[in-house]
Amino acid sequence: MAMSRGVLIGLAAIVVIVVAAAVFFLTMQPKEAGTVKIGLIAPLTGSLAEHGLDMKQAALLAVEEINSKGGILGKKVELVIEDTACKADLATAAVQKMITQDNVYAIVGEYCSTVTLAVQPTIMENKKLLLVPVSVATKITEQGYKYTFRSCANQLMQTTQHADWIVEHLKPKTAAMLGINDDYGREGLKVWGERVKAKGVTIVAEEYFDAGTTDFTPQLSKIKAANPDVIFVVANIRDAANILKQAHEIGLYKQFSMLGGVTSEEFLKLAGDDALGLVHVSYFEPTSKRPAAQEFIQKFVQKWNRTPAMYAAGVWDAFMTLKYGVEKAGTWDVDKVAEAIKTIKFEGAQGTIYYDEKGQAQTKVLIVQVQKVDGKLKRVILYPDSDKEGEYIPPEKLYGG
Repeated sequence: MAMSRGVLIGLAAIVVIVVAAAVFFLTMQPKEAGTVKIGLIAPLTGSLAEHGLDMKQAALLAVEEINSKGGILGKKVELVIEDTACKADLATAAVQKMITQDNVYAIVGEYCSTVTLAVQPTIMENKKLLLVPVSVATKITEQGYKYTFRSCANQLMQTTQHADWIVEHLKPKTAAMLGINDDYGREGLKVWGERVKAKGVTIVAEEYFDAGTTDFTPQLSKIKAANPDVIFVVANIRDAANILKQAHEIGLYKQFSMLGGVTSEEFLKLAGDDALGLVHVSYFEPTSKRPAAQEFIQKFVQKWNRTPAMYAAGVWDAFMTLKYGVEKAGTWDVDKVAEAIKTIKFEGAQGTIYYDEKGQAQTKVLIVQVQKVDGKLKRVILYPDSDKEGEYIPPEKLYGG
C-alpha cells in the first residue's frame, strides 16, 4: 500500500514536471512560430525612389501570392522592409537590424551595386541567403559566396549582349562613352568599350560624371566634338533623362544607347520626346508574350493599378527562387537550400530562370528602342527574335536630321 502510494506520488510529480516543461517550452517559442521573416532592402527615398517602389510592390505581391497558397513548407512569409536611399551606411544599419533584431531568414536586395557589395559580407558571415534582383556588378557573384543568388543578368552578361547587338546591327566605326563614376558606371564602360573595340570600333571619347551632377554640358560638348557614330551611356533614371535633354539642347542627335534606370514608364515621362530613338537593355517588358510574364503583369496591375518595370520582375523572380529552393530542399537548413537553388529551373517574369555554380541566373536580355506608336512613346523590342516587336529606326529618320 505504501509502495502504491509512493508510486502514485511519483507519477503525479512526473506529470507536474512534464506539464510544467511543456508550458515553459510553448511560452518560450516565438509568437510567430508559423512564420518566416524575409527582408527587403531598397531605395525607397531619394533619386531612385521610383525603382524602390517597383521593388517594394513586387515584394508585397510575391509575399501575398506565396501566403495565399499556404506559404513555404507550411510557414507564412512576413516581409521586413528597410529603406537604403542607395546609401551604404543606411543599408548596413538596416541589414544589422534585420539580422540581430528581426531574425530574417533571407534578404532580397539591393538596387545599387555599391550598396549590395557593402552589405554582402555581413549577410554572408551570418549565413543568411541574399537574393539579388537588380544590382548587376559582376563581382557580386564572383567572390565565392555560397548564399548569394542573383536573379537578373549581371553587368558582363547584359553589357556584352548589348555591345554585340550594337555592332552587328548599327555597324558603327566610332563610339563615345559616358558613365556615372561609381562601380556600376566604371564597369559598364570598361566592359562595353573592350567588347566593341575587339570588334573594330574606335572609342573617340570617354567621360564620367559624379553622383549629383545636374549639368552634363561639359561632357556632352566633348563628345559632340569627337563626332561619334554611337554614344553609350550608363546612368540612373534622372541623370539619363537630363543627359538626353541637354544633348539635344546643344544639337547632339547621335544614336544614344544606354544601360541603367531607363526601363520604366517613369523614365519616359521624365525624358519625354528626348527619349525618342534611344536603344537600351531591358530584362523584362510588360508587352512580353511569355505566359509567366503575362501572369505576373496581370497580378501586378490588378494589385497596384500600374504597369511593372523590370526591377519589379527581378524581385518577383527572387522571391520565387527562394520559394522553389526551400521546397526543393524540403527543409529550412540554409546550406541545403543554397545547394537546392542551384538545381531549380522555372519560368519567371524575366524568362527561364536557372543558376550556375556561382549563383548567377543564366538569362538573356532584351534590346529595345524608344519609338512612337500611335502617337505615344513606347519601348519596342528589337531582340531577341522570339520577342521582337519592330525594326530599328535610325535617329536621322526620327529627328529629321
